[in-house]
Amino acid sequence: MIWLIAWKNVWRNKVRSLVIIMAISFGLLGGIFSSAVMKGMADQRVKEAVSRETSHIQVHNVGYAEDNDINSVIHGPDFWRLEKILDTMPQIAGWSSRIKFLSMVANSNSSTGVIVYGVDPQREMTVSGISKTICDSCGSYLDTSKHNLIVVGKAFADKLNIQLHSKLVLTFQDINGNLTGGAFRVGGIYRTNNSAFDEMNIFITRSDISGIVGIQPGECHEVAVRLKDFNKVAMVQEKLTGFFPGLEITNWKQIDPLLGVMTDLLNTYLYLFMVIILVGLAFGIINTMLMVILERTHELGVLTAIGMNKGRVFLLIMLESVYLSLTGGITGMLMGIGAISIASQSGIDLSRLSAGFEKIGYNPILYPSLNFQFFVVLILMVIITGVVASIYPATKVLRQNPAEAIRHE
Repeated sequence: MIWLIAWKNVWRNKVRSLVIIMAISFGLLGGIFSSAVMKGMADQRVKEAVSRETSHIQVHNVGYAEDNDINSVIHGPDFWRLEKILDTMPQIAGWSSRIKFLSMVANSNSSTGVIVYGVDPQREMTVSGISKTICDSCGSYLDTSKHNLIVVGKAFADKLNIQLHSKLVLTFQDINGNLTGGAFRVGGIYRTNNSAFDEMNIFITRSDISGIVGIQPGECHEVAVRLKDFNKVAMVQEKLTGFFPGLEITNWKQIDPLLGVMTDLLNTYLYLFMVIILVGLAFGIINTMLMVILERTHELGVLTAIGMNKGRVFLLIMLESVYLSLTGGITGMLMGIGAISIASQSGIDLSRLSAGFEKIGYNPILYPSLNFQFFVVLILMVIITGVVASIYPATKVLRQNPAEAIRHE
């Protein structure tokens, strides 16, 4: 019965209740939509980084990741065994072996340092989405039937002022420490949302570079692995580490620690953001409940005088506060879900700021998103806010003298 009485009490002054409910609703709407934008940006960045830059898992010889030593290769026996295991694991969507080393690249205008990837084009396309970032007028991806072609990033091409079919000369140390190199022509120009990556990484067919580097068949510097399920990364990494204790198996968070830290801390930041909003709204609820108590001093005094114990009075005030916060909270969440659904269909286009976004590796078209767990936690936070906001007003009621409260007009 007290639950129903509390609900009816909320609507005794409809205007006041609607004002605080709408304040809570619009406050949560703003918080939820802002959180969805931040979460969408982070998820999109992780997805694109894994797809184009890091892959889910990488395999190296121990110590290679520290200084990219060209002599630190995965040798034949380990590679052939790794190939068999990767081909039979159901969690693997694709894998690619890479020859990877540092080189100087020069044309007639200037020179710069880059990271060179010697890849098998067909294998690489099962791991990396680079081939999909080459526009129709920007050439094509690597083809084993065409020799001495190179695929470079748009930022790299702009830096050296080169175009399709421009000639580039690579200079580097081979596996024996001898200075060597080769001439290549630009066959394709890719463009991701990370201009720093585009400027530093170029791709060549493995067959065109392995002989110059001195890498034998069955040897490589890196094996990149893409999984079918993002949630299986830790399990697959642990399994591969058990199979190959002499190799270094790293996941995408270890490869790009900054990206990993950002992902791990994001949920904490989102919840902290919502807590700050709810704390501000709690003061509005407290103010409303204090006004309610002031108006109903006589009524509450009568209830106390006829035998309603302090616990039930406290529960009555608390339920009214919780009903206010929960009604506003659910309304705000429904509004937020609607806004996210609309915005996620076409995305929020910030293409005018694309140059700035590309500097930090983010897509200028944002797709807001939030998972179900966020809303479950948010409902609990709203309820807790209502309970906490009711403590002071309810305590004020309990301190009243029933005899004095009855005489209050």
